[in-house]
Amino acid sequence: MRKFLLGLLVGFGIAILAAAAFYSIPSYGEKIAVMRIKGTITSSPSLFAESISPESVFSMIDEIEKDPSVKGVLIELNSPGGSVVASREISMAVRDMDKPTVCWMGDLAASGAYWIASACDTIVADPLTLTGSIGVTASYLQFAGTLEKYGVTYERFVSGESKDAGSPFRNTTEEEREEMDRLVSEIFAYFLEDVAKNRDLDEEAVERVKDGGLFLGKEALEIGLVDELGTWQDAKVVARNSSGAVYPEYVEIQKRGMNIFDLISAFL
Repeated sequence: MRKFLLGLLVGFGIAILAAAAFYSIPSYGEKIAVMRIKGTITSSPSLFAESISPESVFSMIDEIEKDPSVKGVLIELNSPGGSVVASREISMAVRDMDKPTVCWMGDLAASGAYWIASACDTIVADPLTLTGSIGVTASYLQFAGTLEKYGVTYERFVSGESKDAGSPFRNTTEEEREEMDRLVSEIFAYFLEDVAKNRDLDEEAVERVKDGGLFLGKEALEIGLVDELGTWQDAKVVARNSSGAVYPEYVEIQKRGMNIFDLISAFL
């Protein structure tokens, strides 16, 4: 009887080990890092409005990369865009991460914010998310006509004819307009090309987005700008599955707060 029970226990143990090898026992302590990119995208931290800067994102990514227990990254994106250079920097940093990245779009993920999203491995959007707006703008107010009406003159002291191009106090020349158009077009071409490469967009999709229009999430899915439609909870599941973690903990990574030097520079 004892031999029978011993043999039964041994057999039961072997069965458990075999099942564990086949199904893989969950590894506890694994994490999904949650990054929140909200507000206007700026080149440096802002004291006066909700914003995100490359420096803030770099610090969060550095924290993620140093933690071996982090198996994947979930980015909540809710932004109208902003600085083209800052958007490009953040997009490149996200693309270079060595862990699976999933982006969930909230109410708005437009312009530079979509540039960042396009660098993620997977994009999930709500059906009513506003996204797209792939384009570049440059504009300014001009008061030359109003000043002339009231007899106010504008005296120019410049080192070159184009130095004060865009001044609101004088009319823009045709040559200056052409030069501004050239600069905007070149920046836009870089933006569009990078997004198309990140998302592997075909020619038809590029034609649909290059006019800078906004799309609902469900329209973006048809074009190929996003991969799935879903809620924040759905995006958490996508992030878990793409990371390979079974029972991960979702840990929010806080962006670096403004220090005394940031506060001083905000008033300079």
